[in-house]
Amino acid sequence: MRRALASAVQNNTALKNTADIVQQWDKLLVKPLASLSESVGRVVIVIDALDESGGVEIRSNLLRILSGKVQGSFEIPNNIRFIVTSRPLRDIDTEFAGVQHIQRMSMDDIPPETAKQDILTYVSKKLDGLPDFGEAEFGILAEKADGLFEWARLACDIIKVPPTGVSPKDSFEAVASCDPTERKHLLYKMYHLFLTGIIPKDKYNPAARHKQLTKFRSVMRQILGTIEPLPIESLNAMRAHFPDPEERYKVDDIVKQMGSLLSGTTNSLTPVRPLHATFRDFLTHKSCDRDFFVDTSEIQNSLSFASLRVMKKLSFNICDFKTSYLPNCSDIGLQERVSKNIPPHLSYACRFWAEHVQKTVYNTDLAREVKTFLRHERLLFWLEALGLINALNCAGPALSLIVLWMKDHSGYDDALSTAKDVQRFIQIFGNIILHSTPHLYVSALPFSPINSVISERFSKKFPKTLRLAAKCKTNCQWTAVQNVLRGHTRGVLSVSFSSSLDRTLIATGSEDMTVRLWDAATGQPVGQPWQGHTGSVNSVAFSRDGTRVVTGSSDKTVRLWDTAKGQPIGQPWQGHTDSVNSVSFSPKGTLVATGSSDRTVRLWNATTGEPDGEPLRGHNGSVNSVSFSSDGTRILTGSSDNTDSINSVSFSQDGTRIAAGSLDFAARRWDTEGKIVGQPFMGHTHSVNSVSFSPNDNLIVTGSSDKTIRLWNAKTGLAIAEPLREHTSAVNSVSFSPDGTRIVTGCSDGTVWLWDAAEPGCQSSLDAKKVEPDSQSLLDGAKVEPSCQSLWKHTRFVSSVSFSPKGTYIATGSLDTGIVRLWDAVTGKPDGQLEGHTSSVRSLSFSPDGTRIVTGSWDNTVRLWNVQTRKQVGDDWRGHDGPVNSVSFSPNGTRVVTGSSDKTVRMWDIEKGEQVGQHWEHRGSVNAVSFSPNGTHVVTGSSDTTVRLWKADGQAVGVWRGHCGSVNSVSFSPDGTRVATGSLDKTVRLWNVADGKQIGKPLEEAAHPVNSVSFSPDGTHIATGSSDHTIRLSRWDATKEQLVQVGEPLRGHTGPVNFISFSTDGTRIVSCSTDGTIRLWYAGNTHFPERAVNFSPDSCHALCDTTELMASHDGSRSTSFSLRDDGWMVGPNNRLLFWVPPASRQAFYNPWNAVVIPGGCVELDSSRMAHGSRWQECKGPTRKNTKERLTSVVSSG
Repeated sequence: MRRALASAVQNNTALKNTADIVQQWDKLLVKPLASLSESVGRVVIVIDALDESGGVEIRSNLLRILSGKVQGSFEIPNNIRFIVTSRPLRDIDTEFAGVQHIQRMSMDDIPPETAKQDILTYVSKKLDGLPDFGEAEFGILAEKADGLFEWARLACDIIKVPPTGVSPKDSFEAVASCDPTERKHLLYKMYHLFLTGIIPKDKYNPAARHKQLTKFRSVMRQILGTIEPLPIESLNAMRAHFPDPEERYKVDDIVKQMGSLLSGTTNSLTPVRPLHATFRDFLTHKSCDRDFFVDTSEIQNSLSFASLRVMKKLSFNICDFKTSYLPNCSDIGLQERVSKNIPPHLSYACRFWAEHVQKTVYNTDLAREVKTFLRHERLLFWLEALGLINALNCAGPALSLIVLWMKDHSGYDDALSTAKDVQRFIQIFGNIILHSTPHLYVSALPFSPINSVISERFSKKFPKTLRLAAKCKTNCQWTAVQNVLRGHTRGVLSVSFSSSLDRTLIATGSEDMTVRLWDAATGQPVGQPWQGHTGSVNSVAFSRDGTRVVTGSSDKTVRLWDTAKGQPIGQPWQGHTDSVNSVSFSPKGTLVATGSSDRTVRLWNATTGEPDGEPLRGHNGSVNSVSFSSDGTRILTGSSDNTDSINSVSFSQDGTRIAAGSLDFAARRWDTEGKIVGQPFMGHTHSVNSVSFSPNDNLIVTGSSDKTIRLWNAKTGLAIAEPLREHTSAVNSVSFSPDGTRIVTGCSDGTVWLWDAAEPGCQSSLDAKKVEPDSQSLLDGAKVEPSCQSLWKHTRFVSSVSFSPKGTYIATGSLDTGIVRLWDAVTGKPDGQLEGHTSSVRSLSFSPDGTRIVTGSWDNTVRLWNVQTRKQVGDDWRGHDGPVNSVSFSPNGTRVVTGSSDKTVRMWDIEKGEQVGQHWEHRGSVNAVSFSPNGTHVVTGSSDTTVRLWKADGQAVGVWRGHCGSVNSVSFSPDGTRVATGSLDKTVRLWNVADGKQIGKPLEEAAHPVNSVSFSPDGTHIATGSSDHTIRLSRWDATKEQLVQVGEPLRGHTGPVNFISFSTDGTRIVSCSTDGTIRLWYAGNTHFPERAVNFSPDSCHALCDTTELMASHDGSRSTSFSLRDDGWMVGPNNRLLFWVPPASRQAFYNPWNAVVIPGGCVELDSSRMAHGSRWQECKGPTRKNTKERLTSVVSSG
């Protein structure tokens, strides 16, 4: 058994530290036991005092394991038996009731003679060898014990080690003289006797006894009043900070005399707690014993002060992080440093100070102490420490308690504002603080809004951090989007907040067939994904107490899960004959309702998983949504049995109204009599997939396939602010937090988003709060731009982009409004727009002289524009019967070739605006067209997987086959001898124009479809844009006879790259993306200044001293930088440079970028940033250090 246990923990650090009882049971008990041979005989495992193994909630995990309600928990050899001892508490009695493998026996059922004989044996053994003690004395003690072993144990202790001046025989006489009474009081008599021996009555010196009793009560108040037991050293450390100097003594004198009643009396590391629960009862009930009565409420004020003052030991970088480049998990020796530098009493104070304050009757002295703490930089050190002890999720609830404690008292508005501000700070930055502690200061503080309390109060204390060189208003206030949770590998179909106000969990169900649990405070995943379903998880719902989650799946089953253990409870519930689309707990948690594509609604017993009655039939289409009324008497269902399918339904909390979202792009309200209330909520441009009432019924949130979420006034039906547009794919599910301050949304791209519902629409409808002078100083004189130039940006993804021949302009087309926008190619500022198309502009091309632009649109037309006047030239060119996907000018500027989804290629005369000759045909949509440099040929790429070469008069020259997916892009080399093509098959291929044969092997570096290819003007390189969000450069390697990638991918876009183009001088590449941005990139290493790492177009903002950052493991220099999907800006070898909040990522500068369009978004001044091994220099000197330096100067002068 020892070997099996050693093997289990040897290389599993997580198992050594986890509090997960399911993991412990499986890996420390079940699996080691399974390795034992049955030849060892019968093994008995004793679980003693189950009733003392934590509170009801903590104990419930173990109870479910013992009762076999956790799958596989009792798959152990037949020779193993368990003996469990416990008081018959209600939760234990209920959990074990009716469990077949548990044989229950009450102490009351044990024959008195049997218990008496067992106690006699015990007493005889314990007191063996004492003079004058024999069978008679042993028999008296066994008789007096009345079946209570705890009484017998205490009796033996007091007899073997009697109080000073008392003989063992005297102690025996005192014990034996106790009158028989009911069993509990017999123990109380013993406690009284024991304590009287420690603090005897002294009629000659009652003052001394009173002083000793006062000391005893104070120490026991502390022991019983702590939320978590502490060892002696920590109790002493806390007492040293009690507000009353008279109580600042050590507990040792009292505690060390009570080894028979308390644990931890001889070991300084063992927490001190009552050995038996009845001892706590004895002390805390005044009716039991007035002399030794302990009122724990009186200690809360002292524990509050002590906790706040102990936290004065907190300091910046308390665990001595050597670098900011590493995540905590890669920091060797971190756990040892945490244990050393954050001792138990400091850890305790950080976690529980607010609970003690909340339990204290309000007083101004304590309120001032709290206010001081919230104003001091120690507040940040507290967050740092909480992150290190993995308790950062305690910070939000702790501050909520402080807000409640102080809110009805004047003079603390500043403290309350700080508390609320820190809660938002944690909600956005909690995840990164847990990931890498230094980034509390390196990333979180610099990215806090300049008008936030945290930024205004603490930024000046950390001068060597990032600065915001140019800012839009989204960085003046807290933004709506708080966090983006990543982990699911496919679309998220359902999200749910735990409905208990003291829990902060989110459950999500996904197409990847898993359920995930998240900590809503920090965004951290909780445990491993829950696996069990064999189809997509369509719906998740918490029970009201948050202890269970029910899920419905396309595998036609319903499953119940234990929230704490992440394990299924029992077997899947079977009965539906098609996909289960929606699940809902009844308010009392006794029933579960499910809706299915089999057109039925079913009710289930939430305890047994058995059907509760017959299926409810009536719908003649799929049941997509179910919802219980708040009183549990009614069930609301939405179905596809009408033309405008109902996708989601929700009851208001008061049960008087109903909201529903449907396929017709609208949400509607009804009363419970079925009467429509008001007008439909109109605004979404696609199906409304999910609706939810806020807890106070004032708001309704909707999520749609149009990639937006909207907030509505539930009474008036009017939209509140602008829609939130940050999602990049359909929003499938929305849910309010129990307190109504946050919204969680699930998206088809596999992400889960958290939003601040208290600041609806603050991304686009910002509070124009004045920037105060102290805040303005953070900008170092930078101008606060309009919000991302909102009037001059594409609202949907940018589909096409092109440099003007002289490189002075950039033109872009988008899927938003049919508008073509022009931008200054040097500054990125808007420079006019071309309006006329009635649908998305898919492609555009400058004429060789730069005076005209031709555009192709999904309105099936081609249009010609005058660049100088910004006006259309002539009429629309009509002829295509489908969207125009690609356009290209001839080198002499007299012709335009176009390709369309109608499978045709057409040639047009510029002057006449008419088609030239007949159209040319592919067998699939024509996605790309390009003239040869001499204008004699045209190459086309199609979704029929072929590349075709044509003479300019339309004569077919050849069909090039090789791609196995749609050909998305084509590009001629400058000399016209080669063609590069990019495809949906994720490859780039090079073709010889002369013979139509492929040159060498295809380039397969991209892991996603290649959307665009472009030859450099000198013909030496090919640039490619891919759906993996990157741009890559490649060149021909004659030795390998294939294209090879040059350098590392250019990363910066947060969505697929749709189109790329070189500038005419070859020094820059322009790209556009579904993320709505256009980026100009330096085209090669020669344009990347030596040691320059910049996140702004201003060279003065470049990062200083980059030697450590840029060095590769092999000593070479690397220039790899990328903004990862999780927000981390990483340098060479994945070094963590800083983290960017979700709201600031879209138009973020990369060191390879010359310009990012649209402008006005976040630009960083990193010139003073301390990073890597010098990160600690980010903090300025404290006042104390400044005084010390001044003193030194004076004395030396």
